[in-house]
Amino acid sequence: MTLLSHLPISPRVRPLHAYTYLFAVPLFSISFLVFLNSSLSFLLANLFHVPSTNLGNIVGTLGFVDELVVIVAAPLWGVISDGRLGTRGVSVVGYGCIAISLLLSVTIHSVYPGLIFSRIVFAIGSAAVTTMVSAILPEMTNPPGPRDIDEEGESRDPPTGRLAGMVDVTPGKAVEMAYSTVAAVAVGVAVWCAVGLPPPMNPAEDTWASIKKWVWTKVWGGDPVFVAAPEDTDSEEEEERVVRAKVTGLRGLQAAALLAIRDGRIGVAYVGGFVARASSVGVSLFIPLFVNHWFISTGRCVPGTPGLEKDECRKAYILASTLTGTSQLTALLLAPIFGLLTDRLYSSPRLRNLPLILSSFLGIVSFTLFSLLSTPRCTAAFIYAALTGASQIGAIVSSLGLLSRAIVEVDVQRPDGEYRSLLGRQRREQTREVFKGSISGVYSLFGALAILVLTKAGGKMFDKMVGAPFWLLAGFNAVLLAVAVGETLVGLVKRR
Repeated sequence: MTLLSHLPISPRVRPLHAYTYLFAVPLFSISFLVFLNSSLSFLLANLFHVPSTNLGNIVGTLGFVDELVVIVAAPLWGVISDGRLGTRGVSVVGYGCIAISLLLSVTIHSVYPGLIFSRIVFAIGSAAVTTMVSAILPEMTNPPGPRDIDEEGESRDPPTGRLAGMVDVTPGKAVEMAYSTVAAVAVGVAVWCAVGLPPPMNPAEDTWASIKKWVWTKVWGGDPVFVAAPEDTDSEEEEERVVRAKVTGLRGLQAAALLAIRDGRIGVAYVGGFVARASSVGVSLFIPLFVNHWFISTGRCVPGTPGLEKDECRKAYILASTLTGTSQLTALLLAPIFGLLTDRLYSSPRLRNLPLILSSFLGIVSFTLFSLLSTPRCTAAFIYAALTGASQIGAIVSSLGLLSRAIVEVDVQRPDGEYRSLLGRQRREQTREVFKGSISGVYSLFGALAILVLTKAGGKMFDKMVGAPFWLLAGFNAVLLAVAVGETLVGLVKRR
């Protein structure tokens, strides 16, 4: 029995393609992002010699730029992958961009504009490979055929990546070697994807035509008949896509946003997605920054001081990796438990928000306590890190579960005609699955907004008060707690 025999892989998929997708695409797309986030403060301190009083501002600005690029690039890569380039080509280009950006990070010795430019290149590559994680999935599980729906890439729930400490080299040189090594790995993964992923499933379709069709239907909400090939317009499948196009693009996003008001489950899920993305980035970005700042401010790791930096700066990176690893390991272990709770409690309106309430409470406690730490070298730091992991995975799993159930289950208490004005069809079309992509898009936008706020505001405040980003994360969780409890109480009042 092979690994593939236990997975829902289509029999038409070659084993090489399946193994490449399972191990090359999702694993390394996450690992490279975590490597960059966890090592960024060490790169700035040891190679760019940025003072500790300005580390938070620069880290936040780079994260802000990264997320702005990803918001634009992710849907565009999805469209391009439907053309001649295909998912394989986009994956290769994405990992190539990551490799180039990592090399640029240690060869262009300027923060502005050098490091900004390298981060933009990284964001373009990261958006490509993370979008392909979901874009390739239908190719692995379904028989080959035309793909009708484009979905935006989601935020990542990264496991911790860890790089062995460098011995007998200075921290600045070690950072250069680390980035060069990971860049070489990215090149290797790009070659792996070029060889191991399947070719485009619809190579005859023109990429430029796909882009024009996507802009017309997804952005402007236009009728796809005007941009479709003549032979496609009279099919029943095309007619169904015409109906779906009426609630896509800006109209679909508007409908998805309004659903948060009409259905409390979706509103809670949106806020949960906001907190989930913020927690993921907060753990991988600000815990290493906190550790690095403590080592520098206490004189244990002072860039440019040969007697101190070799051993102590290496210890700083190891400690940061261990703390973030503790958080992510806890998240990994608790993921199935939160998934089980979400499924078991969903049928009860009184209890379905309990997993989110629990995760938000853990987030308030853990991030507040972490902000009060005077040193990361204590047992309490590891306990608080583990609690942040529990809070993070609870928000991720519970919000996604709540959102998916709310999409496929239309509230039977609503009148039959409520969705007619939105969908323009009879009862068979009165389901949120018609514009589930727009709902997922709004969910992703909430997550992107969380990252923009946390990286910029948190980074700026970090330079004035080290614990500020963790206070901000605790505040986000407090908002989620209030929303989840409020939705539960409102639902109980309506049912009386």
